[in-house]
Amino acid sequence: MDYDGALLFLELFNNVDVFLAVFVRIIGIFVILPVFSGQNIPAPARISLALGLALLAMTSQSVNLPPYHFSIWGFAALLVSEFMVGMIIGFVVMMLFSLFQFVGQLVDHQMGFAMVSVHDPLGQQQAPVSGNLYFFIVTIFFIVTGAMNHIIFILFESFGVIDIGTAEVVGNADLIAQTLNIIVIYFHLGVRIAVPITGTLLAVDIILGILVKAVPQMNVFVVGLPLKVFLGSILLYLTLPMLQPIFANVFNHVVGFIMEMIRGMVPS
Repeated sequence: MDYDGALLFLELFNNVDVFLAVFVRIIGIFVILPVFSGQNIPAPARISLALGLALLAMTSQSVNLPPYHFSIWGFAALLVSEFMVGMIIGFVVMMLFSLFQFVGQLVDHQMGFAMVSVHDPLGQQQAPVSGNLYFFIVTIFFIVTGAMNHIIFILFESFGVIDIGTAEVVGNADLIAQTLNIIVIYFHLGVRIAVPITGTLLAVDIILGILVKAVPQMNVFVVGLPLKVFLGSILLYLTLPMLQPIFANVFNHVVGFIMEMIRGMVPS
């Protein structure tokens, strides 16, 4: 066992540049992925996990470093490129969480909670009430359903698709087009997910508008705001059990988007 450990240490020492490049790609996704990028997760814990995954990636599959100019600036540019590859993968996953926060923001706006926000302990910023609720539920789904393990597996597979130092990131027009397309699709999905609640509350607004015309003495603000909050809360309660199949469906899109982005960075 000691002999095998010595051989592993010697291999890592001889390929420290490859190990560093693998580590930088992995740490790139940790910087932007909400599960790992929260301020309440200590930086040493994230770095230790990234080091462990880099070691696992090095020992579980063949990771090659193509020939490059042996200069500090050339290797620094290679590390920056690998870091951007990890961030691009993490960006696609981050949009999954942003999608449900966007849904919550639409719901809060329709319920009359547009001016209300709560503190997000992960992002250290203000977030909509329903958006924060959706965010934590999706985070639980992301961990419990094994989606996080699937993303890490895809990250490992990316080393077999995009060799170290060969990713085309800067000036890649196809990559930019794919990113814009993903953002548009996410907005479209967010509106569709929010429609059952926002559509119902919009119908309430229309009915209240008709009642105001029919009964001018009625104070629509006194009646309408509590009614919308009450109905919105009931609708949130009724639709929360539907989030898991919705999450599974959206996550399937995320996996497809990640694979498209990885293939888009393969050198032509």
